[in-house]
Amino acid sequence: MVKESIGKYIAAIHRNVQSIMNYKLEQIDINNGQYDFFFVISNHEGLSQKELSERLHIGKSTTAKAVKNLVNSGYITREQDEYDRRYYRLYLTEKGKQIVPIVRSTFLELIEIYSKDLSPKEYEETINVLKRILNNVSNEKNKLNSDIE
Repeated sequence: MVKESIGKYIAAIHRNVQSIMNYKLEQIDINNGQYDFFFVISNHEGLSQKELSERLHIGKSTTAKAVKNLVNSGYITREQDEYDRRYYRLYLTEKGKQIVPIVRSTFLELIEIYSKDLSPKEYEETINVLKRILNNVSNEKNKLNSDIE
C-alpha cells in the first residue's frame, strides 16, 4: 500500500497561505515570496544573508534575490559587517519599520488560522513532526549536494 503524500498537504498549505498573505498585504509592495524574508529580518535586525538563508532553510541565491528586491523596494538596507567585510548585515529602513506591525499582525493571524482546531499539545506535536520531516529532507538534500561536489 502506498502511503499518502505529506508533500501534497504541505504544498497545498503553502499555496493557500501565499494567497491569504497576498490578499492581506496587497497594499504593501512586497512580492509573496519575500514576506518570510522580511519577517525574519524584522525580528533579527543585523543578521547576515547567510544567517537569513539558514533560518529559512533556503538557498543563498534565492535569499540574495529576495534581499535585492527588498533593498530595491526601500524596506531594508545591506550594510557591510565592520569586522568581516565578506558579510553584509541586514537592517530595516524607516519605510520597512512602518510596515512591520502590518506584516507581524498578518503572520500572527495566520498562526491563529493554523492552530484554530488544534489543542496546544497537538500544535506543538505538529511543529515537532514538521521539524523532523524538514531535517530528513534537508539531510537528503545535503547528501545529494555533497555527491555533486
